[in-house]
Amino acid sequence: MDVTLMNKKALLIINPISGKGLIREHLLMVIQKLAHDGYEAVVYPTKAMGDAIVKIQTARDFDLIVVSGGDGTLNEVITGMLRARINGNIPIGYLPAGTINDMASNFNIPNDILKAIDICLNGKQTLIDVGRFNHRYFTYVAAFGAFTDVSYETPQPRKNMFGRMAYFLEGLSKVTTIPSYKCKIIYPEGVLIGDYIFGMISNSNRVAGIKNIFGTQANISDGLFEVILVKTPKNIFDIRSILTDLLSKKYDPEHVVIFKAHQISIESKQEMKWTLDGENGGSLKKVDIKNLKQKIKILVKE
Repeated sequence: MDVTLMNKKALLIINPISGKGLIREHLLMVIQKLAHDGYEAVVYPTKAMGDAIVKIQTARDFDLIVVSGGDGTLNEVITGMLRARINGNIPIGYLPAGTINDMASNFNIPNDILKAIDICLNGKQTLIDVGRFNHRYFTYVAAFGAFTDVSYETPQPRKNMFGRMAYFLEGLSKVTTIPSYKCKIIYPEGVLIGDYIFGMISNSNRVAGIKNIFGTQANISDGLFEVILVKTPKNIFDIRSILTDLLSKKYDPEHVVIFKAHQISIESKQEMKWTLDGENGGSLKKVDIKNLKQKIKILVKE
């Protein structure tokens, strides 16, 4: 009888409440697949926000890290690896089990857990960029302004029940209270000063379930962010034009500014609410954002 020798170790970090708790139905099969490939699996279910950051800093003795959860859980694992300076040594496999799973879409990783674990075991290792946000990190998006608090203020049960529609319903309740921020934006090509209702710094082809939001293909390994800034509308006609631009992904520079940059500083006289990978990024008057090129190793579909 063939017996696979357990000569490798895998740390399986799961967020048991992410999405609809899908990982619970497939956990045994995931462990069996890891074992069949020669991995002794250590399973760690997260208990609270930030828990994965702490746990991952003890992961030096593992050959593989597998993350099951949403983009926020993946963010915590990557943050922990960067803080512990083990970022380039251990590859990360991702089992998308969140509500939106933007990062999985970037890497063509299916939402089917059992298909995704096969990619964790047989996929291609690729280096991806990570964003540094003051002293924190984000994997694919940092954003301020309109609707950016929707993802982390929407209750988890509502996300589980309605999926993407939950974000839309939560956003509708805030449409009449969108604040405007007077910002000074510094990047290598120049300085912008103006009033903005929304800003997004990303290296992803999909954000909040919307593909190619910048109108062109983003590259998560080129060391550059895609930046989009939406100016404060002066009247109802401006609002209509901005919405049309966002839907068509063809932007009028009178309303929407788009550029690429490897770093950017944003200052405002008032505190701005930020979101990092769909989680609360805090309320800040000044942020410095830098692209850390090809910092993390991810297993992706060939």
